[in-house]
Amino acid sequence: MGDYAGSYQAILRSAKLLSKSPNPPLAAKLSLRLPKALTYGLRNNTLLSKDYYDEEQLIKRLKPPAGVSEGYWEEWERTIDEYDTVMRHASSARVNFVSLAMARKAARSDLEYFTIGHDDVMSIITDWGLENKKNPFDLLKVPVERLSRLSFIWGGGGDGRHILGSIIGLSQTFLELTSKKREASKFHFTLLDIHPTTIARNLCLFLMINELIVMRLRKHIDDAEEAEIKATIFYVWMGVVLPSYCHVRYLLRDLQTPSYQLPHWLHVTKDSIPGIVASLRYWDTQLSHRTVQEMLRRHRQFENSPVNLPNLHLQDIKAEIDDMTDDEVINFGQVQMQMPPPSEKEARQEWLTGMRIMMFRMLASGNDKSRRSSQFSNEEAWYGITQCFIPPKVLRARHKSFDELWAGISQSPTQVLKEQARKHIERTWKPNPSLFDGVQEVKFEYPSVEFNAFEMVERITQFNSRMGLLKERKMDDDCPAYSVSEIFFDAVVDGLLSLNDHIKIELLQGDISQELMKMAHGIDNRPPNFPRTFTRMWLSNPDASVAANCLLNPSLWKDSGDNLIYNYSLLNGKEFARFFGCHIVASGPWDAIEFSAKPLPRPLSTLATREELIVWLTRVFITTILPPEPPNPRKELLCRVRYPNNLTAFLGLLMRLPAIGYPPHWISEYLNTLLDDNLITDLVPYRGKFPIPLSEPARCAPFPWLAEFETIIALSYEALPFPVSLRLRRDDIGTYEAPLSIKDFGPLTLMEKFGNYDPVFSLVFYKRGTLVASMIQRTNRDTLVNVFEKGHGKGEVYVLSVLEQFGITKGSVRWKMGNETVAKMKEENWAFVAYRLDCHEISKAFHFAPLWKTNVSMIQHAKPEERWDTIDPLCVTSATVSVSPKELLNVRIIAKFDGVQIRYILWCTFLRIAFVLKREDDGLV
Repeated sequence: MGDYAGSYQAILRSAKLLSKSPNPPLAAKLSLRLPKALTYGLRNNTLLSKDYYDEEQLIKRLKPPAGVSEGYWEEWERTIDEYDTVMRHASSARVNFVSLAMARKAARSDLEYFTIGHDDVMSIITDWGLENKKNPFDLLKVPVERLSRLSFIWGGGGDGRHILGSIIGLSQTFLELTSKKREASKFHFTLLDIHPTTIARNLCLFLMINELIVMRLRKHIDDAEEAEIKATIFYVWMGVVLPSYCHVRYLLRDLQTPSYQLPHWLHVTKDSIPGIVASLRYWDTQLSHRTVQEMLRRHRQFENSPVNLPNLHLQDIKAEIDDMTDDEVINFGQVQMQMPPPSEKEARQEWLTGMRIMMFRMLASGNDKSRRSSQFSNEEAWYGITQCFIPPKVLRARHKSFDELWAGISQSPTQVLKEQARKHIERTWKPNPSLFDGVQEVKFEYPSVEFNAFEMVERITQFNSRMGLLKERKMDDDCPAYSVSEIFFDAVVDGLLSLNDHIKIELLQGDISQELMKMAHGIDNRPPNFPRTFTRMWLSNPDASVAANCLLNPSLWKDSGDNLIYNYSLLNGKEFARFFGCHIVASGPWDAIEFSAKPLPRPLSTLATREELIVWLTRVFITTILPPEPPNPRKELLCRVRYPNNLTAFLGLLMRLPAIGYPPHWISEYLNTLLDDNLITDLVPYRGKFPIPLSEPARCAPFPWLAEFETIIALSYEALPFPVSLRLRRDDIGTYEAPLSIKDFGPLTLMEKFGNYDPVFSLVFYKRGTLVASMIQRTNRDTLVNVFEKGHGKGEVYVLSVLEQFGITKGSVRWKMGNETVAKMKEENWAFVAYRLDCHEISKAFHFAPLWKTNVSMIQHAKPEERWDTIDPLCVTSATVSVSPKELLNVRIIAKFDGVQIRYILWCTFLRIAFVLKREDDGLV
């Protein structure tokens, strides 16, 4: 099943025997099976056109008379006729597909910039953190031939702690290998993050680490110079402000010098450079008016907050929170979490209860007494006065009153000393530039600095202890936090020196799902020798727009990983493992969620049956276009379930199934059924709220969603690993734009009564003056459900969830659609609204009005009287643009990154949950 090349060869052998011994029934069977084997074999590249032309005469003799098996032979003839075109455009079709948004848009699309993490530091090979069981990758048992291709990726690199910890862990194990194995070893680390400023910050850290390496190789070490570099790393990585000698402007300027060479072990991907340069320039040129006073005032406000408790037992933390007034809890929610309470009395009470639960979990994770140490008590007292860490002795003489204040910190230092130290810091120190983000959609003068400074110090201390780094070196009581950082980064330097030419660290900016799809399709702009598959993947706080993410809702699942998996995949745990050919190692929503892969493709006998697969795909399709009603995040905290996926994601799922082991003709025939609007099912959209129960038993009319699905498939047609009957091609698709300003949105969006960072928006197009137009104007979820179930308004309504540009600050909305469809809508005077599926609010209605504009900068022959007008086809060879195909592609992808990321609320990072993907082949996990 699915072995089309084998079937083709078997059919040819039988056909050759028929020439000697005619057998009409057998000939009829062969005539039916041959075009299917050829069609599917050619589309999934198990057969070549040469295989057909070598046997063309024999194949033509098997073609039946007119009227017999015509459909299969017509499909085959179309497949062979377009074969050269498909092969020529396959790469650009993959680019088209990867460039499409996989999630609905949110009202706001800012990228969240996480600078100080909250996870335990990990070594991906040897140590997964304090509270996770060790999951060792036994490097000593890896065969020599595999040691040359071990690769690891961190999706959501954050502050880089995990990749730094992994360098330490890997180097320790590397030194235990035999010399033969060490010589054969090649390790590739990829740190990927969607935020360019995150990549820029990690690049600066790695380059400062390289300065320590160069100094170590020089063998003549100036203690003060070395301390300055280490202090720069320390204050940039952990501090809010930093001394002037640590200011990183010289480094920023070096990085922008064309002749600057990266160290041999570090690589920055070409497509990541523009975002990095923009961040560096922002730090270098736009921060002159930011002051230490204001930076520390904001930080001090959090340090003195009633929720920033000292080391307490859990019952003490609960008591402290219970004792807080409602006003204090509300202030915390508004200031620290950007989550104002609802005004309704009952909802407000629920909000207060949820916020207290959230605060308790945050503090329990960060202030558990078993994790805290008394060795920082003096420096914590110092920090309470100065809001900075104490520098090492060799640098302290540069700071007025520091020695005197530090010497008396355990007693009661005078007010004069405190004031002298504070004034010195305000006059001579600088805000930490790496905390500022210049790519925010809505600009803030100062970054969020609401974090406990010593939480990170504690986590590094714990890691140093677990990795045995404290056996030979002890923490220096004269500069405790600095010495913890020094021990850690000295181990990183030691590790890189030990690994030398055996390691490559890659910094890659982009969306994790997009970048992995690019790699899978062979269209990533990375060196050809870089890995496209990975030994292990660590996805820290994965983007909820493209992955099942429990960070927003762990309490909803009642510690049931099966319930979590079902709500995001519509399969229980055992079914998920069988359908996807993998193994679920762990799935508790409060722990690391681990999936291990099995070699693909899987034997068909181990996967879902065809009937099971079709039922599940239909359920996924329905839930994609009409997801369950999500809870209001303003009222139901820790219960935010996002169903952001659109039909691009659904097509991506279909494209992936053959690689798992499902026969392509199963997928092709199902997809054709959808596109022909012939889907018959007893499944109905779930009308309730989360979590979804395990079952609910109508016929459906998905026509309003099929126009968009056709567009997606037309743009990706040549990349599909199976044939599909489609009347549109890429040249039939255009990009259209209409004005959409902040004043056009409804009051619930403008007043942020629901989550404005949740991906919930679609465009609903409708024919004016019809029954369905009246339904849309008073739209609620039942409106679209009734359209789906009862077929109201067939041909009079279309729903689009794949938008190129959208948001309350964007000024316009942009989408792709068939040119013929748009021409029809113009002729019939259609309109559209922006619809959000959580609160069922619609925007102001838009129809073809003279005020609409065309983006003339990207069109050569715009007709000013047309209001929804084509900007350009997505086809990268379009003649309507004045840039090269490569430039057009790069611009598209970078713009896409800026438009899709979903903003996390701050408290998520306290929960220390991550997704893990691993491999089990070769007996390794």
